[in-house]
Amino acid sequence: MAMMVMLLQIIILLGFLFMSPWSATAIGPVCDKEGNFTANSTYQSNLASLAGTLPSNTSSSSQLFATATAGQPPSAVYALALCRGDITTNLTACSACVANAFNYSQQACSFARGAAVYDDDCLLRFSGADFLAGPPNVTENATLFEFWNDVTIPGDASLVGSDVRDMLTQTAQFAAADERRRFAAAFMDATATTLYSMAQCTPDLSAEDCRECLRRIMGGTVNATTSTRLGGRVLVTRCNFRFEANRFFSDDQSMQRITPSSAISPATPVPAPALATNKSSM
Repeated sequence: MAMMVMLLQIIILLGFLFMSPWSATAIGPVCDKEGNFTANSTYQSNLASLAGTLPSNTSSSSQLFATATAGQPPSAVYALALCRGDITTNLTACSACVANAFNYSQQACSFARGAAVYDDDCLLRFSGADFLAGPPNVTENATLFEFWNDVTIPGDASLVGSDVRDMLTQTAQFAAADERRRFAAAFMDATATTLYSMAQCTPDLSAEDCRECLRRIMGGTVNATTSTRLGGRVLVTRCNFRFEANRFFSDDQSMQRITPSSAISPATPVPAPALATNKSSM
């Protein structure tokens, strides 16, 4: 009976391998360097088990987030999946995204014991190392992936860069303040174009940990050059951010409006009162 279950799980995983190619929106994966598993191994069976259950568990969660473990060490597999916080009206897209992420991980990171896969609608992380144990690691960068638009936003580079950094910082603060999903979307009417931004953390992070995770990846990637690009995104397992010149998130999402700092006129200085002059008569 156990052999039959293992064979069924392996068939499920092989089915993912021969699904349709990964969507053009994929921007991963990051393949782990912890080694490979072998075909028909217990590890492969455990991974197949997660591939069969995690997609639906993620989409059925009110937070669009799920973690899971299959098997026992040294063949245990630990996994995490998160769908973007604004796709609540299309849960099928969430489930399909996670399922396709499993599929693509086996194509791009063949037999790797771990990988992180990022897509417009979701992210998937699995590993043979228990990254789910203990407090979430908001300082790891092994799964970091960044992508920047080659086009530069027209205008004064210092003002543009300052506006973009302000927008991302405020979007991160909005996401950290969202107690349910740790997700926020915003827009800013900059001088040259309207910009849209998004930030998200895994919902199991505290507000403080979410802010710290986003602060670290922004601090390590957003600089004088990248902050003037016409879009970019940076992702790790526990948090991510993105900004674009096009509205890339759901029309149903309630966005925060951010005023660019360059548009805020400095306060008009109040003239100092005239000093009275004492005149003495001779």
